[in-house]
Amino acid sequence: MKYKDEENGLYVVIDALVLCKIESQAREEYPNENGGMLAGRYSDDNRTVWVERVITPTGKRSTRRSFEREVEGMKDMWEELEKEGLRYVGEWHSHPNGTTAYSDTDFEAMKSIEQEVTIENPLLLITSVRRNGVDSHAVYYYKDGRLIKYKKMIDLKELFGSMQQEMLASLQTNRKYISHLGSMGDASEERWMNFLRTYLPDRYEVDKAIVIDALGNVSDQIDVVIYDNLYTPFIFNKDGFKYVPAESVYAVFEVKQDLYENIEYAADKVESVRRLQRTSIDMVSSGRLCKARLLTKIVGGILTVTNGYKKQETLEKHLRDLTGYRTLDMGCCIQDGSFFVDYNEIEIGRKDYSGDITSNRVDIERVYDSRKDAKIHFSKAEVSLFTFFLQLVNYLKAIGTVGAIDVNAYLEAIDEKVDENI
Repeated sequence: MKYKDEENGLYVVIDALVLCKIESQAREEYPNENGGMLAGRYSDDNRTVWVERVITPTGKRSTRRSFEREVEGMKDMWEELEKEGLRYVGEWHSHPNGTTAYSDTDFEAMKSIEQEVTIENPLLLITSVRRNGVDSHAVYYYKDGRLIKYKKMIDLKELFGSMQQEMLASLQTNRKYISHLGSMGDASEERWMNFLRTYLPDRYEVDKAIVIDALGNVSDQIDVVIYDNLYTPFIFNKDGFKYVPAESVYAVFEVKQDLYENIEYAADKVESVRRLQRTSIDMVSSGRLCKARLLTKIVGGILTVTNGYKKQETLEKHLRDLTGYRTLDMGCCIQDGSFFVDYNEIEIGRKDYSGDITSNRVDIERVYDSRKDAKIHFSKAEVSLFTFFLQLVNYLKAIGTVGAIDVNAYLEAIDEKVDENI
């Protein structure tokens, strides 16, 4: 856990095992207070202190409202810690059924300690404990006659690391205990969809679906479809299958257990979506009439648990051999790393836009056909989910908003139309 005092540019980093031990000792002594000393090390500029050890005093006196420790007989222990590069950095104690705010007694105690030790800014960690466990904790340091509270920071590496471990554990459990391949696939798809639904903004919908166009063409069944729910609002739900209009699609993914021998299969699924014809008409945004936008690229990729390719070069060859609509943009093998493919491709400008459904397809097809000289970037295994998600968000941000659907193009199938003016 990391803490910061922005005013003075000071940091504290507390090892997770330290916090676990403090919580355990606080619970053991409940409903009385408990406490001890903290050992750690400082950065070269003394602006960061790493708390790495909890030191239990040789003796103590504790009640429900007070805690006092003894230090007699601890000289040898501190000398041994010093050999490890550790030194005294501060104190901790618990407040049973109380808050993490410091008391007058706490302040006077830290004032005395500051005069006794050779370090600057000794720490005070206060943990609030209740009958059912530890409630919270706060970290202070003593400086110039004040106890200043550190602000808790989010450790992004730890946050996404735990998220990835949770996701991996769930997917591995599916592989271990679900013997039917179809059921295993369904469970994995649902896990990926739940992850994306949880962390993507509300403007995006995520479902397993078949994608359709106004001419009656359909895609293969797609494991994960990320689509718009504002400018392309209608979705058909027939016998448990969702049918999503092609105009609404931002991204599609195939879900497999392993990457090995599934690159081409995923490419076929992605192609079946990109080949569909899409409309794009004028729309009103923030009270202003906006001209029909160019068709956007559709992100295509694959999501797996593992990567069975023993050589990275083999995987790269499979990805580079894909052409046109079959090219993949990204993938995530949650146990072994994520990847994205950086293509050298043309960009379609407004001058190339002619507005009708046939020319729209020609324009976007030119983009995919121009893809060449692919540069493939692989992430570290321990941050596969984090890097995949942020890359996906970056792609979605680059797309912006998909074009508005021409509802009348779909109504032609039943010889009807609607008035698009108000």
